[in-house]
Amino acid sequence: MKVNLDKLRESYLRYLKIYIELQNPDGKLIRTFLDSWFAYKMKGNFLTKNNIPRWFNKLNTNKLSDAEKDCLLKMNFISKNALEAINHKSDTYLMKDHSVPVKIIHKLLQSDLSRSEKNIEEFLNKYYRLGVLTKAEDIRLNDIKLKSDMPQDWDGNDVFARYKKAGIVRATSTMPF
Repeated sequence: MKVNLDKLRESYLRYLKIYIELQNPDGKLIRTFLDSWFAYKMKGNFLTKNNIPRWFNKLNTNKLSDAEKDCLLKMNFISKNALEAINHKSDTYLMKDHSVPVKIIHKLLQSDLSRSEKNIEEFLNKYYRLGVLTKAEDIRLNDIKLKSDMPQDWDGNDVFARYKKAGIVRATSTMPF
């Protein structure tokens, strides 16, 4: 039986719509819905061989599979330090980070309970961005109280504002050195 990945992506938009309408407070559930929507949107190595979303946390750069590396290099933001660690296979832990934290996406989505599935996807296409950071950079976000918040002066548009505030430098190229 062939799995229709686009239908699975659409199902997660439906789940999100229901979740928003019910004002469900479960932050873990929305994270699963968001990450699954993204995996089915991206397809390829973002899914396991059984078409299950692949998770990316606490990955050691000297133990990355080719599929994991492929996905990390396709994420929206890769810090300079994370890319160097990937390319040199150093003993560095990487974190997948939501550049606009799930808590903020949740709050923004719940500001309009009448969103259509199409509107939800347009919103996600703007605000759902993944960053690849080193564990040290992830700790830096936490130290400046931006682990799950946007900066006080966030303009509502710059999805990478947390990284800029933390001094996390974006890699200029994802190609190996």
